[in-house]
Amino acid sequence: MDETIKKWNLEFNIQNTESEPTIFLLLKDYLDSFNNHKANHIVDEQNRIIINERVAEKSSILKEELDNKSQELSELSEEVNHLTSKCNDLYTELDSVKQNKTLEIDKAVKQAVSAKEEIIQLLKVDKEKLASESTEWKEIISNFTKDNTCSSQKLGEMGEKEFLKVLQSSSAPWDSVSETNQKGHSGDFIVNYKDKKYIIDVKNWSSNIRGEEVRKLARDIEDRSCDGGAIISLKNGVGILDPVKNQIVKQSVQMITVQGKSVLLISNASLLEQDFINSVLLELLYCESTSDNNTILTENCRREIHKSIMAMEKELESERISFNKKITKKQNDLENLKTTLKEIINGFDDLSDNDSPKLQLKKKPSASEMRKKLEEAGHIEESKLKWPAVKQKYNELIHD
Repeated sequence: MDETIKKWNLEFNIQNTESEPTIFLLLKDYLDSFNNHKANHIVDEQNRIIINERVAEKSSILKEELDNKSQELSELSEEVNHLTSKCNDLYTELDSVKQNKTLEIDKAVKQAVSAKEEIIQLLKVDKEKLASESTEWKEIISNFTKDNTCSSQKLGEMGEKEFLKVLQSSSAPWDSVSETNQKGHSGDFIVNYKDKKYIIDVKNWSSNIRGEEVRKLARDIEDRSCDGGAIISLKNGVGILDPVKNQIVKQSVQMITVQGKSVLLISNASLLEQDFINSVLLELLYCESTSDNNTILTENCRREIHKSIMAMEKELESERISFNKKITKKQNDLENLKTTLKEIINGFDDLSDNDSPKLQLKKKPSASEMRKKLEEAGHIEESKLKWPAVKQKYNELIHD
């Protein structure tokens, strides 16, 4: 203090009474300036403290917000990766479905084509077989008609001999069978069953059998005192003219009455089994000659005969319908597959935010909540870590 006074005395000559008022004013001004400076310094220091506190508070808030945003960004990245993986899996599954369906369709088409080819091959074989049989028949007929010396009577002998085997088969019901083709007005055969006898006239014609032949058989039945008769057309597609209606009979088996006599007309006999022919002859002729109340039986027999003749055609038609149904089903499956694939692809394009799996995710804690949990558990230093280190410590705490 003394040194200070000495210095001031040396500099300002404060002990000089004459200069004392001036020095007093200088010192007073200095003191006022010093006090003002000290007051301003204190205010500045208070402002600095307030600013530092506000900066610290704002920094903490910004840090927390930054951590939350970092967490949200991490979660969004995880969600994007999850959705990308799921989308890739769906595309892989879609490709697999497309491939499997394509293989199934190709297999079905190949099977359908193969089945069709088999049917075509069978039809070709049948056609060749029919052509071969037709050639054989043509050769046989040619041998009979060679040099134009064979009569129409001999042309039918072949069919008559074959039909004789039918009438004389072990399953035939007839008591006796007589050949009468060499006798006049007697048809080709006379068969006896119990106390009844019938004339059988076999026709192997290539053209429709005239109504006069039916009338002739009715007269022969009368002349030979028979109980009935039958005209049998062997060749397929050759009809028999009904002399009463003057038209070709539509049914393969038809019972008519001509000149008061019952005459059975059988067409396409070459397509029928021999047991079936004998059964029809017996049931219709014998029933017709022994009972007047046989309408139901006759109609039933006609229906059975018609079913037997049409069996092959129905079976072929059934196969055709079944084949068409399979093709139609495969085409419908293909269209349904195309529609399904379009819906799946369009579904990805139309996926809205409301449909996003994000809404179904479990809500995760924020960064501040993680820090709070760490502080509550006594991990004060870990709670001050930055993101994502604080998340890792939080996960370790949860799993422990």
